[in-house]
Amino acid sequence: DCIDCVAGRYLDVEGGSAASDCIGCAAGQYSETSGNDAADDCIGCVAGKYVESEGSNEASDCIDCVAGRYADVAGSAALSECKDCAAGKYVAVVGSSAASDCIDCAAGRYIDVGGSDSDTDCIDCVAGKYVEDTGSALESDCIGCAAGKYSTTSGSAACIDCEAGRYAIDTGSATLEDCIECAVGRYVAATGSDEAEDCIGCAAGRYVSEPGSDEAEDCIDCVAGRYLDVEGGSAASDCIGC
Repeated sequence: DCIDCVAGRYLDVEGGSAASDCIGCAAGQYSETSGNDAADDCIGCVAGKYVESEGSNEASDCIDCVAGRYADVAGSAALSECKDCAAGKYVAVVGSSAASDCIDCAAGRYIDVGGSDSDTDCIDCVAGKYVEDTGSALESDCIGCAAGKYSTTSGSAACIDCEAGRYAIDTGSATLEDCIECAVGRYVAATGSDEAEDCIGCAAGRYVSEPGSDEAEDCIDCVAGRYLDVEGGSAASDCIGC
């Protein structure tokens, strides 16, 4: 009696005389049925999986691509056919079947290598820098905070305006202290000021003796019997007796 080739193998010619005449399904394929008579009876491992050995006889022989990689075609025959997630992305689960399974690093973070398998592989932009886009792939994607802004924490997606009464002329400021107080005699009510000239002198007849003033109301009137005919008074002694 003629005997079926076992599952995982086929014979596409007549007159087979031994089990060894049956040909193993190629790497990347399997067959769960016996008696196969054509290579086409072998089924490709689904996308996201591979099998390196020949003659596989069940779908479970197909191995998931490892985390950090994906296979977007069926019939992969080696782990090397699983593609790395691109730089700037990661995937934490096994068996991914499309590039879209790879997840962008969050805003404020980047990763400059492929094949990352965890969000912890994404690196924070340092304090004083930010990136507002997701999926950043280079450290250089992290941008220094603009003048008038700062960021005290790593992993920032945006920078904070210097508060009213202060300004910052440099980029990449990483502390509130990088925001400079307006000099005595001056104030600024707006946030995010980026030059000393944004600080406004107290009007003639008024002064302020503390730095960092943030509104015109901080300027104090010269007392009765005294006057000040220039802007930017910084002390009561600037007021001139009549």
